[in-house]
Amino acid sequence: MPTRTPVLAAWTPAFVAEVVAASIEHAAVNGLHRAFRDVARGHGLSPATVEEWVSRARAVQAAPVPPDLLACHTCARSMVLIRLPGCGRVYLCSPSCGRTPVPADEIRDAVAAVILHRTPHLVPAGKTTQAASYALGPIHRVAVGATGTDLHITWRAISRQITGPMMGMAQRLHVAQRHAADNTLERAIDVLHSGLLHINPTSGRLALDTATARAAALLATLTLTSGEPAAALPWAQWGHRSLRHLLRDPTNPEVRAALRVLAATHRAAGNLTAASDCYSDLIRHHTQADGPYALPTLAAQATLAVVLHEHGRQEPARQLLARTIADHRRAHPHHPAVARMAAALYRMHTTATGPPGHPTHFAMTAMPGTGRTART
Repeated sequence: MPTRTPVLAAWTPAFVAEVVAASIEHAAVNGLHRAFRDVARGHGLSPATVEEWVSRARAVQAAPVPPDLLACHTCARSMVLIRLPGCGRVYLCSPSCGRTPVPADEIRDAVAAVILHRTPHLVPAGKTTQAASYALGPIHRVAVGATGTDLHITWRAISRQITGPMMGMAQRLHVAQRHAADNTLERAIDVLHSGLLHINPTSGRLALDTATARAAALLATLTLTSGEPAAALPWAQWGHRSLRHLLRDPTNPEVRAALRVLAATHRAAGNLTAASDCYSDLIRHHTQADGPYALPTLAAQATLAVVLHEHGRQEPARQLLARTIADHRRAHPHHPAVARMAAALYRMHTTATGPPGHPTHFAMTAMPGTGRTART
């Protein structure tokens, strides 16, 4: 078991807020585990203590209001939940701007009262005692003034129903995967959207943990499967960037799976140049990880050939697909993909370029995390 720093009287809410803020900022560059170690060393703490403080500040299950909802009205910094021995839960901006900590239960009760007054339909029957947990559905941001009842609320233009507000991201991901395997895609998408509602995928900030990054990649996969490539694209981009950042290896199977989703999403959205670039990267990473004649490598090459043909680059497409067929026959002589590729090559020679959905959409690959298949 990792050891924690003995409780010191010098710990104050402001000190904890500074440590949490430093950890989150450091994690955006180096990941949470390295952040815990580096910040702990710089503040004379054990990594286990820093991890405990950050986890408590960001824990969905134990938070009086959803994490990332509150900001200080004075300095506009995010507020974090702080629990120290001998005192109640309080919120303080991170790092502290010098203001007085605000009792967490006071904020929770005020937010709950606002939700039940303005959007009671978003709180399921029998859940009124948890009303504050549903705040991310109608509320974008709460700026906290001098007291827990001095709230300046920014409402969302369109409110959303929150599914499972007390779920942690790892649990949410597991539930969504189960729904996807059962072919209940709408329920899976709702579970993931509820957990990612506080995230703007077009911002420069990436996921702090792999569960959140995986959830974004799965949301992109399911949204694409539902026929909405434009809605899937921001999550596909953010999920791939986050996983590549966190796992530090473009050949990691999860990173490659996220890149395949991104490539397919670009293709379905009509971004054929971007799709070609993604498939070229995917071929390179598959080659490094599995070899040039592995099935994933050859499948990515075949799909790139089709994308090039759709993009009007007929001759390079035919050459690449013919070479891929020859390699496939040599390495995997009885694989059924050879016949599909040969049929696609024949169509390339005899038909005009078709858009996504055309018969040249031939290659079947597993959609990561769902147990389903989709054309790529």
